[in-house]
Amino acid sequence: MSEELVETTAESARRFDGVRLRLDIAYVGREFHGWQIQPELRTVQGELRHYLTRLLGRDAIPVAAGRTDAGVHARGQVAHLTVRDEREVERVERALDRMCAGDLEVSRVRRVSPDFNARFSATARRYSYHLIQTRDIFRPHVWHVYRELDRAAMEQAVGHFLGRHDFATFCKASSRKENNECDVSLCTFEWSGDSAIFHVKANRFLHHMVRNLVGLLVEIGCGEWQPEQVPALLAAQNRSDIGRMAPAHGLFLEEVDYPDCCLDPAWRDPRFTNAEPLPAKELP
Repeated sequence: MSEELVETTAESARRFDGVRLRLDIAYVGREFHGWQIQPELRTVQGELRHYLTRLLGRDAIPVAAGRTDAGVHARGQVAHLTVRDEREVERVERALDRMCAGDLEVSRVRRVSPDFNARFSATARRYSYHLIQTRDIFRPHVWHVYRELDRAAMEQAVGHFLGRHDFATFCKASSRKENNECDVSLCTFEWSGDSAIFHVKANRFLHHMVRNLVGLLVEIGCGEWQPEQVPALLAAQNRSDIGRMAPAHGLFLEEVDYPDCCLDPAWRDPRFTNAEPLPAKELP
């Protein structure tokens, strides 16, 4: 299933009339069944669609930088939306965040280039995963791991993920693509007392990739795998070779990076200069 209601690269490259907006979004994932609209279920995209449709008097669906699964949180999700004129811009800027429920926030609305696409314009995404080794009922958004962890082994293991690798081993089997390579630029642990935050940044992520990475790293910390086995696991490209997947509630989408040019409302991608406009009824 795609990350958003279908918007292809070709469609995103075509010209349209209107104003493109970037929405910066945060949410607590516990009560959401992920980002993508699903019939009869509460989702982030579905909730925003409901509010925007009320605001604009027509169906309006935001497109995100990437899907988050049920229970996953976001501090730095990004979506784009095309509105028809300045009056609609003002309505979204003034009222959208105030309409949102307490576990959903639209922290910023800004005009961007007509060629900005929250998904396809992104150059990198950064996630964090939160672990704690003791029970703490006041920290619900962490994975409670009640075992001693070999921190040195986990630190050694993360180094094997840096750089460009095929991460098919860490992808949900049914979601594997023809190309499963990701370029990881950050992969590290931040330790504090009995807790840890795993930070990872890459040009792209596969479905369940971060949660599978964390699951293996915790198993390494428990002595079930050795750090030097990681390269062989990567090379095997077989999801069944690794064990558990970390639960969703410890995962946060922290940040999405974009080139500065596409954040400028005046910028136009020269590749699309001669593209035909999208009719108003096809506005993404």
